Amino acid sequence: MATSRASTKKSKTSQPSIQRRGFGAEAYIDIDWRSLSDEEAKAQEREGSLAWKILSNTQMQTLQDLPVEELEKKIAEILKLNNHHVDLNEGVLLDYYVSCFWWAKEQNFSVQQISGFITVLHTLLENIKEKKLSLVNNLKEFKKMLIGVGNENSELSGGLDFFDVNQAKTLSDFLQQTFFQHYKLYEFLFHQEREEQIVCREEKLVIEVLPKADLPYPPPLDEGIDEDIYSSYIATPVSSPEGDGEAATEDKEGEKDISAGGPETPAVDPLEGVTADDVKRIMDEVARDMLGDLQADIGKKLKERESEIIARINKIHRIADS
Repeated sequence: MATSRASTKKSKTSQPSIQRRGFGAEAYIDIDWRSLSDEEAKAQEREGSLAWKILSNTQMQTLQDLPVEELEKKIAEILKLNNHHVDLNEGVLLDYYVSCFWWAKEQNFSVQQISGFITVLHTLLENIKEKKLSLVNNLKEFKKMLIGVGNENSELSGGLDFFDVNQAKTLSDFLQQTFFQHYKLYEFLFHQEREEQIVCREEKLVIEVLPKADLPYPPPLDEGIDEDIYSSYIATPVSSPEGDGEAATEDKEGEKDISAGGPETPAVDPLEGVTADDVKRIMDEVARDMLGDLQADIGKKLKERESEIIARINKIHRIADS
């Protein structure tokens, strides 16, 4: 009995009406993956195909239309990376899977090709984690996956025969830049134990809360000055109660003299005789006093911070080299 593409009737043991024709990427061009179940999608593949191993056809149909935030949540759920918010290993893996998926989507890969690509990523990462393969051996494993790409008449296939030559080259360049070039980092991720940092051992955690929004909090650092300079030149002196009493008495006596018709004292200008050069000189002295110590203190702290960062970098290099 002949079958047609428009036919939707299938027996329990029959395959979908659209079948793979020939080999290579062109063999799958007429297949509508949205209309196929997971088992029907697997039936279209050659033996040893890497498609649908990690992400099934149904999952791919869901993932390809999601925005990046929802895509991250869904991939974390599928790959069981449930602790990626607190586990550094899971966070790194999830970020890499999502970025690779999005890149493949931007390359207009089909759902079959993206699924195969994710299988390649998973295999290469597991080779580091479980088999502890070196860079050279993992490269050899990747090359085995590319066997048969672009050879329409080859019966041999590494599982990626649904890519054409140009797509396979693009994929290889991407993995070279994002994975093989940073191979030691992934080895460090899987096999280097990191010391745990205990944030707090106390039963009660004291949390500082913001004060009322009357003033900026905390004060801007660029306005910070030494306390002695502030007290000497900026802060308004606090008058004592005795001083206030004496000032009030003097004011009353002055009023009495004026009311009695006594001689008036001529007003004296406190800036009389002060030139512009004198003002500039005073301002320069105040600025040096205020900012000199501050500049030295900042320079000292910067040098200490630089030494600390260099020590950390050297420690990371020693660990990586070992």
